[in-house]
Amino acid sequence: MRTLIAAVVVVGLCAPTPAWAQSSLERARAYYNEGRYDESIAAATAASSRPEAVPSATLIIARSHLGRYRASGDAKELDAARAALVTLNPRALVPQEAIEWQIGAGTALFFENQFGPAADMFSTVVPVARERLNDAEFEKLVEWWGSTQARLAETLTGDARRVAYERLRNDATREVQRNPLSRPATYWMIVGLRGAGNLEEGWSAAVSGWIRFGGPTGGEKLRADLDRFVVQTLIPERAQAKTGQRLDTKTALNEIAVMTEDWRNLTTRWGGKEN
Repeated sequence: MRTLIAAVVVVGLCAPTPAWAQSSLERARAYYNEGRYDESIAAATAASSRPEAVPSATLIIARSHLGRYRASGDAKELDAARAALVTLNPRALVPQEAIEWQIGAGTALFFENQFGPAADMFSTVVPVARERLNDAEFEKLVEWWGSTQARLAETLTGDARRVAYERLRNDATREVQRNPLSRPATYWMIVGLRGAGNLEEGWSAAVSGWIRFGGPTGGEKLRADLDRFVVQTLIPERAQAKTGQRLDTKTALNEIAVMTEDWRNLTTRWGGKEN
């Protein structure tokens, strides 16, 4: 399974603010977007001395604590983020900040291993976020969304697990249909296909996805993730399904070798260089 996103989703915190609080909040937002969470909290705390700026400042503080939790694993940071988030009423926030609050709450739930509620939080915010976030910010949200659904599916068994992967497959497929060049949606669609038992469709989607993200598209990370997933997960499961044998049998191992060679030949032909 793909390594989860390396950073907390960064969404441009751009709600209008009173002129007297502008500089402090702008600094807090800039520090947050740069990952300078200590400075972000300090600047937001200064801005919150004015009542009108408290909601915006509190949101920045909460999400900065989430960033510090991701970096340190210190439970006190997660507690501080949650405490700040629960003081805010998302219905009273401006639309941009309401999106950011929901992303922050979803992130905190993910860190608490509450994957079901986190997946619901991300899923419900995606439609409105699509209209308000820029492409880079929305892609980060889709990454969290897909990652959370996959983690939820892995905690389940039997039909519940299959249904969860089918949901991931269907949701990610719709996103790919909206934007064929969405890197996270492409990856999680393939993961969903495999988890739902659609191994051959997963193989086809992995091949087409790998090709689609070649050239100057910034797709090197996706290609690396796809390569790891195909070689370590998809090919062994395809080989086992084809042979009906355990993975440690000679027949299955031979089939794995053949499929791996097919994958390497294909990625070499379409890679523009030797892999």
